[in-house]
Amino acid sequence: MLLSGCGIFTTRQVETQPPVPSLDPLEKLQSDIDAVLQEALFTTASIGIKVVAVETGEVIYERNAHKLHHPASTTKLFTAATALAKLGSDYQFETTLYADAIVNAEVVGNIYLKGRADPVLQPQDIVKLGDALLQIGVKSIQGNIVVDETYLDAIWEGPGWMWDDRPLWISALSIREVEPDANTVSRAVTCGHLLKTTLMEKGVSIMGDVVLGTVSSDAHSVAKHLSPPLTDILKLMNKPSDNWTAELLFKAIGAEVMGEPGTWRKGREAVTNFLNEIMGEPPPHRFVDGSGLSRYNLLSVELLTKLLVYMYHNFELMPEFLASLPIAGVDGTLKNRMQGVSAEKVLRAKTGTLSGVSALAGYTVTADDEVFAFGILISHYVGPATSARDIQDKIGNYLTGFSRLVSVGTVSNSTYDADKRLIKP
Repeated sequence: MLLSGCGIFTTRQVETQPPVPSLDPLEKLQSDIDAVLQEALFTTASIGIKVVAVETGEVIYERNAHKLHHPASTTKLFTAATALAKLGSDYQFETTLYADAIVNAEVVGNIYLKGRADPVLQPQDIVKLGDALLQIGVKSIQGNIVVDETYLDAIWEGPGWMWDDRPLWISALSIREVEPDANTVSRAVTCGHLLKTTLMEKGVSIMGDVVLGTVSSDAHSVAKHLSPPLTDILKLMNKPSDNWTAELLFKAIGAEVMGEPGTWRKGREAVTNFLNEIMGEPPPHRFVDGSGLSRYNLLSVELLTKLLVYMYHNFELMPEFLASLPIAGVDGTLKNRMQGVSAEKVLRAKTGTLSGVSALAGYTVTADDEVFAFGILISHYVGPATSARDIQDKIGNYLTGFSRLVSVGTVSNSTYDADKRLIKP
């Protein structure tokens, strides 16, 4: 000290770095999503996004949550939810064979094939129904084979479907793989011809033709084919995003809830009534079909996330609803997306695509095992959906890697074991 005071040594002030304030993890997540939404796509494109913590209802992120967009195939989430709530997970579609009086191995009158909108009906199912006649000894049929498609209305194309889309031509009695020829047009008549050919090849004499009609009140049931249960049907609908299944299911909901025949209007009313039951007054929306093909469909991410949160908390419906969704990097329409990142094998969501529209809505689990429900609707862009999907995938990965304990970005994807964090209802 003395020497220092004499000037032999000079004192040097130690420079210390000011403490760096740690960025709140939630703010960091929001900042990361904000940065993604600065990408060039949004110079012209529109986006609605909302993320909600399902247990607490906390809004993790939102932008344009109430703006209406074309939902594309995220519409199927509403079709699936309504079907589970109103029909039940064990519901099966019926296809029934009837006959008028059978006397001495002969059908005195007609046989009837009635469809009830089975979306997975196969040729072998019709063959088995025909075999039931053989098993009770029928050798001949005096009348016609009457095909009854009156469970649904006769309007085969949905409202607002684009004229240049491949037509579905759905009917209550349909086999998707068996296209009607130019002479019959009707899928139901095609099913009838399949039944007739099967019976004749096995030695049954048939006097009449295949005609459209209704089951006689005097006819009795000979055999019935039941589809797989609804829980399996929903997987076949949502994972590959199958429009055929969605539209038959949508009309069948209308028939079962509002009365036959099933129509798009009745399906819409059934879905709307379901939303009114679970939300009181749902956000503005419009549904006209069950698959999302129509440009008339409109909804917001606010409505999407409300449905997702409700379904997550519904013990009876949630397991089947969740099981129907594609899994990132694993199956369905997400098989080739989000591979090798946190979201792989964890995030489960329904995709949606139309020209200029890309949608993603579902659930993921964070690094803290917190479940988020999210909806991302992007529309009004030109060109392929690749850029929009990349943005959705990036956001989905941010959500899955999020931790409230550490700042997002300081933890590598390899820290998380996605296989152990699959969503469990």
